[in-house]
Amino acid sequence: MTLRAVGFTPVPPGAKPGFDHADTYISPGSAGRVYVAHTGADRVDVLDCESGEYLRAIPELPGVAGVLINSAQDLLLTSDRAAGRVSVFRASDEALLARVGVGPHPNGLAFDPERRNLFSFNLGEPIGTSCTASVVSLDERRVVSTIPLCGRPRWAAFDGETGAVYANISDPPVIVEIDAVTYAVRRELKVPAGGPHGLALVPRDRGAGLWCAADEGRLVVLDRDSGESLASLPLPGAPDVVIYDAALSRLYVAVGSPGTVSAFDTEGKTERETIATEEGAHTIGWDPRTRRLFVFQPRSGGVAIFNDS
Repeated sequence: MTLRAVGFTPVPPGAKPGFDHADTYISPGSAGRVYVAHTGADRVDVLDCESGEYLRAIPELPGVAGVLINSAQDLLLTSDRAAGRVSVFRASDEALLARVGVGPHPNGLAFDPERRNLFSFNLGEPIGTSCTASVVSLDERRVVSTIPLCGRPRWAAFDGETGAVYANISDPPVIVEIDAVTYAVRRELKVPAGGPHGLALVPRDRGAGLWCAADEGRLVVLDRDSGESLASLPLPGAPDVVIYDAALSRLYVAVGSPGTVSAFDTEGKTERETIATEEGAHTIGWDPRTRRLFVFQPRSGGVAIFNDS
């Protein structure tokens, strides 16, 4: 076992329990900060990566679901699901820069840093119908394109090598590849497991391609270019958040029930270990500098912290 528990930090409760996506802001010469969508509290909570201390909250984010950070461009981006909008903050001082209305119930986010476009994947109204992706120009602060999707979107990620955004669709079980310039759906890659959920892009020299955690309890690896299935690894249950660390060649997968985190070696495409967390803990954050894994636990009202040694 390499994941070792090192602490627990209480988090102020919200009206309802529930965390969603998390991401990490990394600044040269200072401690990193983990930001997590506290959906049940309509806010983003902020923790210090080195001390594990709870720092503060960013309020007034109704139903916040997605959190995405681009440290190089000093951006903190959120999808405010209950408000049908995305919020744009300067990450270094958390100053609000813009709010832009998108499609109904925005969820997953992906950011194209070259064109400074934010892709918001919207669940539709009613949820699961007429799903779309809104392309938001951060410079123009408006939606410049709306892309129809073939089903309910989950996680998404931008790939600079292919100039594309990849997004999981739960049903039909596919990964859509969207051209970041034309906004057209180039193709749909079939996922041989039901309910694609978490998604990570892994470079070819670190384990190849698209790592997709599916509700069926499988971690599927697809070749990014051919769409061929390279591996299918078992999970303890239906997964949610996945996090990839390039330096360690490691992928972490959170499973809310029974409450576990599994670590995989992406080069060998093998499981390293699975640790128990807590029922309902499906959200994790990662700090690559301290090698700390943050597991957000709604039942116990805080975050369990692990070191990967």
